[in-house]
Amino acid sequence: MRKFIFFLVTGLIVQQASATVVYSENFDAAGIGSTIAGWAYEGTNIWQVTTDATLDPTAPNQVFSNTGNGQQNVGINFASGTPVMLGGTGDWIKVSFDYRYLATPTSPGLQPYNFFRYGLYNKGSNTTFSDDIGYLADVNYWDNASASKDGDYNIRKEINVYNAFSNGILLDNLSSTDPSPSGDMLSLITGPAPTKSFDDGATPRSTSLLITRNGFNVDLALYQDGVLRATGNDSASALMIFDTLYFESPSDSTGFALDNLLIETWAAPEPSRTVLLGLACSGLLMRRRRNCF
Repeated sequence: MRKFIFFLVTGLIVQQASATVVYSENFDAAGIGSTIAGWAYEGTNIWQVTTDATLDPTAPNQVFSNTGNGQQNVGINFASGTPVMLGGTGDWIKVSFDYRYLATPTSPGLQPYNFFRYGLYNKGSNTTFSDDIGYLADVNYWDNASASKDGDYNIRKEINVYNAFSNGILLDNLSSTDPSPSGDMLSLITGPAPTKSFDDGATPRSTSLLITRNGFNVDLALYQDGVLRATGNDSASALMIFDTLYFESPSDSTGFALDNLLIETWAAPEPSRTVLLGLACSGLLMRRRRNCF
């Protein structure tokens, strides 16, 4: 009986501790040259399924790639009509994936570095972008060896005001009529400012953004190659509902690819449920002991 109770409790704990996969895509089932159903693109789509044995060494080596046609925003509504809600303290949502430039960047344009941004958002209205709110991460900056500036990691909150996919989402806009910087983004970094050293860009990387509810606030953590690189906190009308993932691919003409995209969430066990489970198990043990005399 004790063994049964032990395995019952263990099974319930494991069940409660398991994250729920909200969206998963490794691009292996799609045909070469195809797009992915349900994804939205800025202007004419320049993303397609290709092969890249460097980023994905396991056959069939398929990845999703911006093949070198410049910067473009990409989005996916992953919630299928049911947004992910962080309903209580300890609940979290996380997005993770692998990525790389197809070659070392050579054309940083107006900036001495190229950035790659991604974030989890609440889409708001499906007809506009000016009510989109989310948390985004700056990850793969490329340090141009001839420039004095290198890009740093960052975690930001965006309350988008400019109603456009191209110049609105993932860019710091001044107002609803002026997309010039800056105004609708806020850095949420806590602790020392994170820095990033030179990165050739072509080396495969992994990244993840973890958003955890903490009372009425949210804590944010940015990981790069499995190492915690930056933390943040939002205590001003923190966002608790998410339904959309946005990417802003780099502007360099060498191209960019991503793979093994995963969005998952976890709900912390309710205290009352945990207490009831403990009481029930204690009751079973007491009953078993009495029956032994």
